[in-house]
Amino acid sequence: MNIKNVEIVQPLEDILSQLRAELHIKGIKLLEKDPRESGHNIQCQCIYHGNGQERKPSMGIDKNSGVVHCFACDTTVGLDEFISNCFGYSDNGAYGWSWLIQNFVTLEKGEGRVVNFRMGNRRNSNIDTDSCPTFVSEEELDKYRYYHSYWEKRGIKEDWLIELFDLGYSPSEKMITMPNFNKDGDCEFVAKRSVKTKFFSYPSGSAKPVYGIYQLYQLDEFPKEVWITESMIDCLRLWQVGKFACALNGLGTQSQFKALSDMPCRAFVLATDNDEAGRNARQRIKESVKHKLFYEAIIPTHRKDIGEMTDEEILNMEILI
Repeated sequence: MNIKNVEIVQPLEDILSQLRAELHIKGIKLLEKDPRESGHNIQCQCIYHGNGQERKPSMGIDKNSGVVHCFACDTTVGLDEFISNCFGYSDNGAYGWSWLIQNFVTLEKGEGRVVNFRMGNRRNSNIDTDSCPTFVSEEELDKYRYYHSYWEKRGIKEDWLIELFDLGYSPSEKMITMPNFNKDGDCEFVAKRSVKTKFFSYPSGSAKPVYGIYQLYQLDEFPKEVWITESMIDCLRLWQVGKFACALNGLGTQSQFKALSDMPCRAFVLATDNDEAGRNARQRIKESVKHKLFYEAIIPTHRKDIGEMTDEEILNMEILI
């Protein structure tokens, strides 16, 4: 089966078996009746009419092309869009395509593209990387533009957020990717984290821009209040629940403190980790960042950092002046 110029060698029966198992685990009541062969099609329940509960399956999936067609309601979609719709996504098949990649395709770097990133007119896009070799090229970034379910597991659920921060996945390395842009939109480096273990790849000797600084300056109006975290995941979790944030990728450097001082916001909410290093970082920020008001977010004692908290816990955090 060839989808988007990528060959999927596994039988359609195996793909449907995996899909039905995951839908069952998630409590999604679709495709509950066993599929059956019908010539060059696999016949199954249509998810587009009758609330997906028709008694006599009327939807056929072509075993060669993956085209999905219902003979009752006349809906016709590709297999990737069908899978997306099964999981509740209306994304023209982006989630379904990434699901197929993760489960049934071994990709070489740069093969295909899942998420259409709209980062605006970043200066990086027009840079001659031969003359500016320290910046990551757009060609290199394009190799990582795949969706991975790891983001949803970490509470990063919105497509707009994934696109805004250019979050991706390296299929050959099996690592999620987090590009770090400076204020002008130049990519200084790409941080990577394994989706299987806690292994984290961070280029040694790299400059540390304030993570999220480019995104903050792209807003129509700079926020009056910005949260500061240690880790990129914590920063993203705050954006997910509607709080503008940036991250230091650690405990802060003098160049980062200068960048924070220059931000046209009125106040910072300090949300570093709930340990001694995090508390020391808060004190350093207060001493080093000039002309700002500071508030402190109180992380619950049973949580190490923002990344371990639920959306509700983040939204209800106590803030000290």
